[in-house]
Amino acid sequence: MKQFFYILIFIGIFFVIKILIPDFSIEEISTLVVGIMLLTSYLFSDIVKKIKLPRLSGYMLMGVILGTSGVGVLTDDIVDNLQFLENLALSFIALTAGGELRFKQVKAYKKSIVYILASQMIIIFIGMTITFYLIAGYIPFFSGLNRFMVLGFAILFAGISLSTSPSTAIGIITELQSKGKVTNIVLIITVLKAILLILFFPIIITLSKQFYLESVSFNLSLLTEISLQLLASVLTGIVMGGVIIWYLKKVKVEMSLFLLGITLAITEVSSLFGLEVLLTSLVTGIVVQNFSRHGRSLISGIEIFSLPIYVIFFCFAGARLHVEILGEALFITFILVVARFLLNYVGNYAGAVLAREDRFIKNYSWMGYIGQAGIALGLGVIIKQNLPDETGEYFLTILISTVVINEMLGPILLKYIFVKSGDAKVQD
Repeated sequence: MKQFFYILIFIGIFFVIKILIPDFSIEEISTLVVGIMLLTSYLFSDIVKKIKLPRLSGYMLMGVILGTSGVGVLTDDIVDNLQFLENLALSFIALTAGGELRFKQVKAYKKSIVYILASQMIIIFIGMTITFYLIAGYIPFFSGLNRFMVLGFAILFAGISLSTSPSTAIGIITELQSKGKVTNIVLIITVLKAILLILFFPIIITLSKQFYLESVSFNLSLLTEISLQLLASVLTGIVMGGVIIWYLKKVKVEMSLFLLGITLAITEVSSLFGLEVLLTSLVTGIVVQNFSRHGRSLISGIEIFSLPIYVIFFCFAGARLHVEILGEALFITFILVVARFLLNYVGNYAGAVLAREDRFIKNYSWMGYIGQAGIALGLGVIIKQNLPDETGEYFLTILISTVVINEMLGPILLKYIFVKSGDAKVQD
């Protein structure tokens, strides 16, 4: 196919330039790589679309091909140098997620949302804690630890298992132009999970430390500091939302460029003051959508940038997912992925039964909560920073290996349920 031919040409151009000009700085190479990444990812998404896979899967797979597990165009150094682009993309995606969270829809489906969300979080957290604790004895690294330390790791992994990717859900919804009950419930629960996990994960880390680090006592001052950080993120989001509302009322021109500037501001302010960029962006979108009449204008302005944003985010995610990690932790990865699948189904089914939902929501909507990406990996990095070097590296290896599979299957399962439910307007 001609798309393969063009992809090979673009990759070849990179290596030819690198050979001819070997003293390229990391900044110059990074600029070149961004162009190659955008072009090759879009071409590859055309290829996977022909076999009925979502474009997001194509972006991620191209990231794996371009990354260190593939041809080595997107090296770890280059990805780190382009971190600001990944943060910008994440901020855009979170802004979209907040903008898609309509209080009217939450109210319309509140019974189903409350029961399904609560049931999933309780069942998945308890179930994954038990699963990790039981299989840890078969893993050489964990078999030498005492049971309280293993329980600490189990709590951490269970907390991350709750995460579901808003970026995956929004990307598939945008691609399929999906609208309807199933789409609304899946998206709302996904966004609420992200918000709750961001708010409560510091507590999960503090709790787990009581088990795996005997020298660490309950640190109330640290918990207070984290709470203030989250509060500052929420307040910043409210202020940014107010700025967007003012602009839409008074200026009303070049909305897309203004949103780009606001998103850059959110990203930089969050980085400068140590705020949670995801939470800040989520709150900004929620404020504009629910406290003004300009929610649709917000989403329309963001959609102009949606294609390069999703390409950058998911290609970077693919580049960070080293395929060789799967071989290092294949057994535990398989068990943990299967357990999370089953617990998602049980949690979703139990919540849907309590809410007296229809058969489709009971039996199929659990597939909408499989994908994991930025939040899971971001939390994994936070955990790694809070653990000793060797321990953190090994735990992150297991985490990434499960995220690889979950994020590869997530878009496929999402597309399946949106098409099967009839919500999808575009099916091929």
